[in-house]
Amino acid sequence: MSRRTSLSPALTALLLLAATGCSRRSESSPQPLPAAPIATLPAQPAPQPLVPVPGAPGSFVQLVKRARASVVNIHSLALIHQRPMAVFPYGEDSPFYQLVQPPDQKAQSLGSGFIVSADGDIITNNHVVAPEELGGRVADEITIKLDDKREFKARVVARDPATDVALLKIDAKDLQPVPLGDSDALEVGEWVVAIGQPYGLSSTVTAGIVSAKGRRGDELGGGLNRGYWDFIQTDCAINPGNSGGPLLNMRGEVVGINTAINAKAQGLAFAVPVNMAKNVVADLRKFKRVQRGWLGLRPVDPHAVGIELPVGALIGQVVPGSPAMRAGLQRGDIVLKFDGVVIDDAERLRWLSANAGVNKLVTLHVRRGSAEQDVKLTTILQPD
Repeated sequence: MSRRTSLSPALTALLLLAATGCSRRSESSPQPLPAAPIATLPAQPAPQPLVPVPGAPGSFVQLVKRARASVVNIHSLALIHQRPMAVFPYGEDSPFYQLVQPPDQKAQSLGSGFIVSADGDIITNNHVVAPEELGGRVADEITIKLDDKREFKARVVARDPATDVALLKIDAKDLQPVPLGDSDALEVGEWVVAIGQPYGLSSTVTAGIVSAKGRRGDELGGGLNRGYWDFIQTDCAINPGNSGGPLLNMRGEVVGINTAINAKAQGLAFAVPVNMAKNVVADLRKFKRVQRGWLGLRPVDPHAVGIELPVGALIGQVVPGSPAMRAGLQRGDIVLKFDGVVIDDAERLRWLSANAGVNKLVTLHVRRGSAEQDVKLTTILQPD
């Protein structure tokens, strides 16, 4: 016989109340949201170590330490004599006047240079010591300040306006010359360093790369279309006062003389190649002038006379008795090569002829009509 247990009415009521309350709490309690699936990212490669660009310098410190003592500041001072002035003390209508001599004016210029011999030879630009304001006249006083703050009076040994190169001399000993490099070996994109005295700020260093080679003066703008110029173009920061300072390769060798900028642009600086400067300075030391070669022909660009040719210089005139005439060259011949170098215009032929030297046997590759031939001739000293 089963035995049934009965609950008291009070207990039954408590159990019902507890069940009802639990049910309400569970309905009103916030329920957790289902977990979102975790996105799986693709595996990332491990970061690669930074590798410097091949040939990029880690630092210019040692190069500058070696070269700085060879770079000098050049201060040129000139007196500009004024013409006497007529002064009318009794009025302009008076027939009586007095001649009054105004005081001389002073013209000053700052530039840079570099030492090339232990006993005081210094190379700079011609326009540093003979500024255009003086009409090409050499300054009356030239002062050289060394990196160690010593000062010397300099004299001009000789200068060559056509290449804008000048050789100076100071009475000093045991100086530190800077080595001269090979500008022909320079390549576009190569690092270079310029040291100079822009605005009188001593030993200022800027760096850049070679942007181009073989720039002519007429490509620079500003009327620089005269002389025998074959510039190295760089993007080094160059300012007034840098003129005449060295352009150095990464071995600390001079490869150019900082000479000009395009004032309307940024990063357009130009330097005279040191290989040309070497030849010029050697002649300035020995002859006090540059010994330029001469062939005795007057070249013109073919397109200037209506002849369309991709390369070459047209001979417009052959000077009687000249090496060109003795070699049989004629007016109308077209010079295509000079000692194997392609002639792209008349200026290139003039440049190569002048810089070949004197008594140099050269070979011209010439077209006459439809035929081409090699012509050998010997340069002579260019007449004044």
